[in-house]
Amino acid sequence: MKKNIWFVLALIGSLFVFHSLFAEERFVWIGKFTESPSTDNIPSGWILEEKAGKPDIRIEKSGDFRSVRLRADASSFGLRKNLDVDLKETPYLNWKWKVTTLPDQGDFLNKDSDDQAAQVYIIFPRFPAAMNTDILGYLWESNSKNFKKEGGSPAWVKSRVVVLQAGTRRLHQWVQEKRNVYEDYKRLFKKEPPKVGGVAIYINSQYTQAKAESSFAEILFSTN
Repeated sequence: MKKNIWFVLALIGSLFVFHSLFAEERFVWIGKFTESPSTDNIPSGWILEEKAGKPDIRIEKSGDFRSVRLRADASSFGLRKNLDVDLKETPYLNWKWKVTTLPDQGDFLNKDSDDQAAQVYIIFPRFPAAMNTDILGYLWESNSKNFKKEGGSPAWVKSRVVVLQAGTRRLHQWVQEKRNVYEDYKRLFKKEPPKVGGVAIYINSQYTQAKAESSFAEILFSTN
């Protein structure tokens, strides 16, 4: 009998610890893409940003989750979602992405070929926002030689980028990413980050006049 009592007490204690750890985990969902899109296929809650050419966007089912597919033909566009996120509470950005077509000759180190099939940008507005907004970007680069490179971007003086994927090695595969945005910002900008004001997903092929295609899914901030 005593053994049974101790076993039950130990089990209750384990469940309490598990529940406490689980309760501390926080999520800020950005993109599940399960809501019905608008008539032009813009996901609910997102804003279309057009830079060049015509956007091609589609919400698709990918296994047990939904994704947004972007296709560029000598074009540049993206989707932005406005947020108010404190990185001290939820520092990690999680997302899935897949690239099926890379823009030929794309290379983020050269302004004339700064095209990527997939980009995720974290926006840090500072007043006045038009001049002081910092942008942290994560890239899927065409040029495999740029794998793991990071630093400034020729596109915007107040932006920093990190190349997470490069070349064809993981083409046609869903890749799960997880980045400590708080630490990345501090390392690359040499200062404490303000609150996150938005997240954007982009595709570019206007400089190389090429084709590109990518998909994004399950974007969220988390505590761990």
